[in-house]
Amino acid sequence: MTLHAHDVPRPRSGAGHDPAASRLRAIDTLLADRGQLFRALFLTAPVPKALVDLDGHFLVVNEALCAMTGRTVDDLVGRHVDLLAHPDEAPVPDLPAPLDPWLQVDGERRLRRADGTELFVLQTHEVVHRSDGQPHFVVLSLVDVTDRRRAEEDLVRRAFTDPLTGLPNRRALGDRLNHALALSKRRGLQVGLVHLDLDRFQAVNDALGHEAADQVLMQVADRLRWSTRVEDTAVRLGGDEFLILAEDVEDLDGLRALADRLLSVLDDPVVVGEREIVLSASVGLTLGSDVAPDDLLRQAHGALMRAKSDGSRARIEVYDGVLSDDEIDQLQLEADLRHALEGDELRLFYQPIVSLTDETLLGYEALIRWQHPTRGLLMPGAFLACAEDNRLTAKLGAWVLRQACHDAAGWPAGLRVHVNVSARHLAEPGFTELVIAALDESGLPPERLELEITESTALFAADATLQAVSEVTDHGVTLALDDFGTGYSAITALHRLPIHTVKIDRSFVADVVTEPSTAALVQGLVQLGLGMGLQVIAEGIEDLDQAHWLREHGCAMAQGYAFGRPAPLPGPSTVSEDAAVEQLVPVEVRSDAPLTAEEVIVAADTAPATLEEPVADVLAFPTAAAPAVQPPTAQFDALADWDGEDDDAVVPAPRDGLPDVPHLYAVLDDTGETPPVRD
Repeated sequence: MTLHAHDVPRPRSGAGHDPAASRLRAIDTLLADRGQLFRALFLTAPVPKALVDLDGHFLVVNEALCAMTGRTVDDLVGRHVDLLAHPDEAPVPDLPAPLDPWLQVDGERRLRRADGTELFVLQTHEVVHRSDGQPHFVVLSLVDVTDRRRAEEDLVRRAFTDPLTGLPNRRALGDRLNHALALSKRRGLQVGLVHLDLDRFQAVNDALGHEAADQVLMQVADRLRWSTRVEDTAVRLGGDEFLILAEDVEDLDGLRALADRLLSVLDDPVVVGEREIVLSASVGLTLGSDVAPDDLLRQAHGALMRAKSDGSRARIEVYDGVLSDDEIDQLQLEADLRHALEGDELRLFYQPIVSLTDETLLGYEALIRWQHPTRGLLMPGAFLACAEDNRLTAKLGAWVLRQACHDAAGWPAGLRVHVNVSARHLAEPGFTELVIAALDESGLPPERLELEITESTALFAADATLQAVSEVTDHGVTLALDDFGTGYSAITALHRLPIHTVKIDRSFVADVVTEPSTAALVQGLVQLGLGMGLQVIAEGIEDLDQAHWLREHGCAMAQGYAFGRPAPLPGPSTVSEDAAVEQLVPVEVRSDAPLTAEEVIVAADTAPATLEEPVADVLAFPTAAAPAVQPPTAQFDALADWDGEDDDAVVPAPRDGLPDVPHLYAVLDDTGETPPVRD
């Protein structure tokens, strides 16, 4: 029976429109004409679907499924669903009746089209029962997720591959070394490491330029790749350092033979343009099986340092178990770190986070520093590895969290504080209680605290970690995903945890203006974050061009040296006028003799107000007063002290109209040292 529009009862004249009655009439119409209902919900649905019997044979398929698989209705109907399976996919486990096992496995599946190409789908099934409750048939839905899978695989490849040479990177080395050591214990053999560092490569870089130096590194990588066994792995650690992971090594003689072969392939000149460059490398060797991966890497690095210690070239050294001076120094640093908390030697520096729209201050990221009694101010990279090795991560993390909350509670209302949390600390029992206690003790509202975690932490979080994050966010604290785009799978990480903010890594931002491929990737990351309703922060902005590009492409928040270097909170002024002059004015200028034109320019960079308190190396929160005017020559003072190879000394271009936050181009940098007079 088919009902037409003129058969459907209509509201009586003068009666008001009743939405409920209209819905009921629409349902009655579809139920009365079941063919129309079937076409609307199944045959013409945009999602690939099929009706399958309990044994797994196609009964009815829709047009979307035919288009996705490249097969016709006649090709599919009557055939088993495993016709679509990819031959390399893992076999489906045997599952209890009444359904065919192929139908019971929901989730991502790897299929093959009629032309042999592969695709990935998300499979779900729904069992339709008879009136007596017995299963009748199955509605199978297959959503094509190939594009998403390809994007995730590309992110994984980027995360584990050196972009210049195509070799595995340091992150990939960790996984492969763990696997190799586990196999070596079962096989009774050893794992060898050959750590190479190109001799005097900096001279090649300086003489020929970065582009030519990159070509040299690519040729070296190719030679190393061709000269190793199938079971060995050539890795680029960074710069001009490479490492060969050799599996199933019987003794030291075999490892030495490998090192000799690697050095011999470098004897042939490398041709770049019309130049021939002769290279050599210093080598450190170590061998082991029942040893921690980090210890084996440290041994290889220690042997390499010995090979390079006297300045000779093409030298091979073997780790012999005797501690070098550097290793002794590292042990002392580990011992000192245990006393750092008790000795009040840790410091928090804060880097501003601003709005790209109107350049207003939004908050700060808390960054730990260690004011060592004899070594001076240490950056995190100098001691966080020691903290991991000595199980001090939780203690350091607790101190940072409490201190950051205490400091932020005294800031103007609305400013937020971002605190980095390690995976190990997040998994510690009592983490939720620690966060709540830090908020209660400081009086900081929960919504002004944002915890930052890495992608790998989000992706591989254990159940205890997920529970801790859930409890903390339920309390009002927000969660940020740091280094967005560099980890294993950004999309998966976003789904596992209640992420509030994503921070695009500085490695992408650095090339966003000059590299179209990087620009496309960053634009995709920004749109992905915004499309999921997340806040997006770009890290590492160093100049106006990067800020302008990001603002034009939808990124609303930013962080980087262009807006302020990490700096400590201001303290009470105890500096005399003479001491301030000694700090702020270079020694070349401090004299009673008449000033030269150059000295006048340098001295002019120091405003008279700074003689009361040196504020260039501490934070100053925005006030209603007019923003301070940056001296026009101060940028050149910082440039004179800039080392282009030092990431912590990148000098941004001056900006006008920024919030009153610390800038890199202030007279004092965050080390407290005065830049030298310009040439």
